[in-house]
Amino acid sequence: MARTKKEAPKGLSPNDLIKSFLKNTENDHYNFEKEHDYKVSSGSLILDFELGGGLGPGLHRFTGINEGGKTSEALEVMKNFLQTVPNSRGFYIKAEGRLGKEMRQRSGIDFVFNEDEWKEGNCFVFECNIYETVVEALRLLVGKNADDTRYCFILDSVDGLISRGDTLKTFEESRKVAGGAVIAADFMKRVSIGMAKRGHMALFVSQVRADIQLDPYSKAPIRQTTATGGNALLHFANFILEFEPRFKKDWILEKPNDKHDPEKNKIIGHYAKITVKKSPNEKTNAVVKYPVLYGRKGGKSIWIEKEILDMLFLWEFAHRKGAGWIEFDPELLNIMSEAQVEFPEKIQGENQFDKFLEENPAAKEHLVDYFKKMVISL
Repeated sequence: MARTKKEAPKGLSPNDLIKSFLKNTENDHYNFEKEHDYKVSSGSLILDFELGGGLGPGLHRFTGINEGGKTSEALEVMKNFLQTVPNSRGFYIKAEGRLGKEMRQRSGIDFVFNEDEWKEGNCFVFECNIYETVVEALRLLVGKNADDTRYCFILDSVDGLISRGDTLKTFEESRKVAGGAVIAADFMKRVSIGMAKRGHMALFVSQVRADIQLDPYSKAPIRQTTATGGNALLHFANFILEFEPRFKKDWILEKPNDKHDPEKNKIIGHYAKITVKKSPNEKTNAVVKYPVLYGRKGGKSIWIEKEILDMLFLWEFAHRKGAGWIEFDPELLNIMSEAQVEFPEKIQGENQFDKFLEENPAAKEHLVDYFKKMVISL
C-alpha cells in the first residue's frame, strides 16, 4: 500500500510576519499612529496658489538674503497656523538677536517668554542657539505629547546654531568646525518623521551662502541658495522658498505712475519676490510676487486687499471706468448677494476699495475663500 506523503506545515504569511514585527518594534516606528493633514495659508492668495493651498505638516525651509522677508513670512504662517489648526501652539527658537518689539507687534502673534504663560493659541519664545538643547526641546515636545497638541516651530535661524562643545573652543578652532551640515543632518534624522506624521510644522530660516544645483538637467545652478545645513535640509524639506533681493522696481508708491519722491510720492510698500526652489506639487522654479503694505500691525502686512482687487480684474469681475471708478460685474454682485454679503456696485479708486474691505471683513473673507477654491481647483 502506497504511503501518503505528509504535507509540510505551513509557515506564517507575510501579513502575519509583519504584524508580529510591527508589534514587537512599536517604539521604533509610526505605523500605528494616526496621520494628521492640513493646509495653512501663507497669507497671500498668489503664494497659496503656488503652494497648492498652503503649507502642510513637516519641514519647510525659508532661505534668502537679509531683509528679504523670510522671518515675516514665517511669522505669518505661524499666525495662520495658530488660528486654523485645533489645539495648536507656537514655539519660536530665537537663535539670533531678532524678533524685536516692532516685529512682534506686526506679526499678530501673542508671544510669551514665561513658560507659565504658554497656552493654546500663543507662542513661547525659546532664546537658545545651542544645537543639543534645541534638539532636545523639540524631541521632548514632539515625543511626549499627551495633550495631542499641534506645534508650529520656527527656527530663526539655522545659521545661529552652534554645538555645545564648540562654544568652548577658541576662535581659531571654531573656524574649522563643519557646523551647519552636520548639525542639520543629525537634527532632521532625529525629528523629521515624527514631526510630519504627528501633524507638526517646522519653518527653518537660513541665509544665502552658496550655489546649489537643484535641477539635474541644468549645466549651471538655477539660482543662488543657501548651503547652511548642506544636502540634509534640501532632502528633508517639503518646500524650499528662496526670498529674492528687492529693487526699485519692486517698490509700491502712493502714486504708482509717478516718480518716487520722499515727500510727495512716498514708498508705501513693496512686492516680496520668492522663487520656489523645491516643492511636492510640481511648482519648482516658479517665481511669485506678492504685495506688502507698510505700517500695519496685527498680522496684516501682506496686502491681501490689493491681491483681491488684482484677482477681480484678472477674472473680469471688475472693470475700470472713467474718473478712477471701478465697476463690478453683475456675476460678482450675484455671488456676493447669494452669500448675503454686502458689496457695492461700483467704487471710486483702489484706496476706497481697500477701505471698504477693511471695514467689511465678511466681504474680504468671502472673496478670499472664493478665489482660494477657484485657483486651487485649476
